Amino acid sequence: MQVVYLTTNFTNLDPVMDNITTPHNSITALIKNVTQAQLVAADPSTDPELLRELGLSTDQKTRQSVAGNPNTPVDVLLRLGAEFPSQLLDNPVFPLLLLENLNLVAEIPLPTLRSILKQENVPVYILEQVADRADLEVQLGLVKNVQTPKGVLNRLTQSRHPQVVESARLHINLAGELTEKYEQRIEEVIKGIIPSAYKADTPSLAVLTQICPIPEFMVEHWVQDSSYKDFFCRAIAYSPATFPSILQHLVYHTDLNTQAGAVSNPNTPAETLRKLASEQDLSLVRIVARNPSTPSDVLESLSTNQDQTVRIRVAQNPNTPLTVLEDLANDTDRHVAHTATRIIGEQQGEYTDEAVRKNPKTPPDVLKKLAQKDPRTVCKHPNTPPELLLEFSKSVDRRLRESVAENPNAPVSILEQLAQDDSSDAPRQVSENPNTPISLLFKQLARDVWVSHSIAYQMSSERYTCPEGESILDVLAEESTSPLETILQRLAQEGGEAARLFLARRFDLPANFLTQFAESTEVNVCEAVAQNLNTPVSCLEKLAQSPETKVREAVAQNANTPISTLEQLSKDENTTVLLHIAQRTNLSSEILELLAGNESAQVREKAMLNPSLPKEAVERIICGKYPTEYLELNPDCLSRHPDSLAVVLNHYAKSQFPLVSFIALIQPQISQELLQERSLSISWLERLGVAQNPQATQQILIQLAQDSNQLVRAAAKNRLQNLSQSY
Repeated sequence: MQVVYLTTNFTNLDPVMDNITTPHNSITALIKNVTQAQLVAADPSTDPELLRELGLSTDQKTRQSVAGNPNTPVDVLLRLGAEFPSQLLDNPVFPLLLLENLNLVAEIPLPTLRSILKQENVPVYILEQVADRADLEVQLGLVKNVQTPKGVLNRLTQSRHPQVVESARLHINLAGELTEKYEQRIEEVIKGIIPSAYKADTPSLAVLTQICPIPEFMVEHWVQDSSYKDFFCRAIAYSPATFPSILQHLVYHTDLNTQAGAVSNPNTPAETLRKLASEQDLSLVRIVARNPSTPSDVLESLSTNQDQTVRIRVAQNPNTPLTVLEDLANDTDRHVAHTATRIIGEQQGEYTDEAVRKNPKTPPDVLKKLAQKDPRTVCKHPNTPPELLLEFSKSVDRRLRESVAENPNAPVSILEQLAQDDSSDAPRQVSENPNTPISLLFKQLARDVWVSHSIAYQMSSERYTCPEGESILDVLAEESTSPLETILQRLAQEGGEAARLFLARRFDLPANFLTQFAESTEVNVCEAVAQNLNTPVSCLEKLAQSPETKVREAVAQNANTPISTLEQLSKDENTTVLLHIAQRTNLSSEILELLAGNESAQVREKAMLNPSLPKEAVERIICGKYPTEYLELNPDCLSRHPDSLAVVLNHYAKSQFPLVSFIALIQPQISQELLQERSLSISWLERLGVAQNPQATQQILIQLAQDSNQLVRAAAKNRLQNLSQSY
């Protein structure tokens, strides 16, 4: 076919056109010149074949003009209609094409048909012609269009797609205008379309229950629907992030596990716990007695309960008043009385000896109080203040001085003093203390015969006399006046693996020995080197490549391991290595985020609890694969970052599951851009969510007040009325 060129359009074009001599070159140059291409595409006298070529332009405005040009070939028009449905319908040639070709509607490509059905000015003729199309999106387009005739809607109520059937029944041309009780009608309809848990996106629903309010009627439905028991209700019942309004329903769930989780949840409303405290079910009452949110007056009432367990849990509850505890301390049951007495003592800073011994983090002020009552326990405790240790190190009581010598956190100055103590046991205890410097150990303490045997015992692989121990004793005796370097070298060479292991664990071993031991084939020695904070970075980097898991674990734990090595270890296949990596606060956000998505639940937990995880990563986690897991571990994360809550809700508002997007869309944090976009959604439930959103603009509400859906119209009109009354 010969291409016709319009000289009127090309006479005064850009100089780039002056040198065009062939049709092909002319089209190529025109397409490249965007400004001229747009002008030519909009000109109704442009040749059809040129318009065909321009319809393939990468410039959107050019393609848009081609779609509105009456001279554009029919097939090009119908193709571009998918992208520019409004231009196609407004094209003056389109009605003529429908008259000329009675089968044209059937020839319209499916993407284009789907697009034009969303336009308000689509001819009713087309709506009637496509009523029998089986395509879901076409049918949804029909029920969304406010012009769709009643006859077409009646046919659509027989569709095989449930959402089409429901939309058709709610169409304004079939259901009529809803003037009153629209909220009740909305609840009825939504309850009727809530799918079973097996078909619903329960993971997303579980997230929403933990980050935003949920319509009460939905929660009631979930509680009553047995399919939501295992997949949904149990999970959210135990989560400390679940909203109180949801928990107050879950406490009455028929599933005992779900019920127990909700009753024990600290987010359960106080008034709900008050009601449960008067229940006849003893198992529930016991849980109420343990809940830290149970009101103090309820706990006071439960303190006289006949059940021993209830009274013990009341005593253990941090919300129980002191007066109630004092009464329980006089309880006739000795277990109740003992528990209450212990709690009172702890509240007043009086800890039992046993409690102090078991708790390495006992506060220093508590230890000072206990010093008069049980000084030996205080002397051995790792959290005892240095000044108190110094005082006891000078005590006339030999046992106290020996106990100080055992303390793993005793200052070096005190250990040096006790190394010269007259007591035979104090120097020995100093030699066994991991905080004792090697210079003090081998240059001073080793000169004592009995202490040297203790040192040899610690450095030997067997408990009793053995060749290794004899060798160590020989070295200590022969080198007592030699430089420390010489002593260490001989011990490393002649003492055996146990001796090298002992040395590798010393906090002040010179770096050259650690470097030497890092080359060892003895796994335990390499592990000790990897744990040592004085180990050179170059050694840690090398040990990170060890085939031995325990060595790599030690490198992962070492505070001096460089970030580059940690990131290398973050790809390790061993879970224990990853557990240690996930706890490091100096990792890059990318590595932490990857670990938060690890297959191991333990690794994920450590990474999710890592304070270095940035909020952008947190947002992606909550929108990703393990959101509920993260929220259970960090229930207040979104309350601390309101802007992140908006990001997360906007994500779920785009869900392919209408119920999920509806819940998200009714939240006030949804962006205006998304509200505008979803107000045009093919899903009536999403449009309803926009209509009910308190931040929806008047412009959006006016548009939705003319919606095809009965419920959407009613909700939008009600909001408009409320807005007018507020002015």
